Amino acid sequence: MSHSKETATHLEHRRAGTSTVFVDSASGENILEVASDENGVVLLAFRLYDARGRLTAESSGFEHFPNGLTVKCKGGEQLLHVPRDPTAPVQYRLYNSTGRLLTWSDGARTKIYAQLRMDGVAHGWAPPAG
Repeated sequence: MSHSKETATHLEHRRAGTSTVFVDSASGENILEVASDENGVVLLAFRLYDARGRLTAESSGFEHFPNGLTVKCKGGEQLLHVPRDPTAPVQYRLYNSTGRLLTWSDGARTKIYAQLRMDGVAHGWAPPAG
């Protein structure tokens, strides 16, 4: 079972103190979190796997990427592309640690599969201490 929508994911206009988390519902593992601190600075935390379930990239907590970010696996598949321009769409392919595709977005369309859970904080989010 999956759900599709025709909307792009952008980082601009995120409300300060909010967070959206892409979670593997089977393991409870956070795969990607996009947050905005109290000043509206967009921060990312991620643990990205490839289609074989191999850990490809992991952030060291929440990080700001003002020059954008592109993560590809060894096979060349783009797992995450955060453009430098916050008005441009974010692209991603999020797999879990068993290699199951949880969701993808090509910047214009998004597909969400049944094993993805999305959590969020509507206001009052702050990065973890430490």
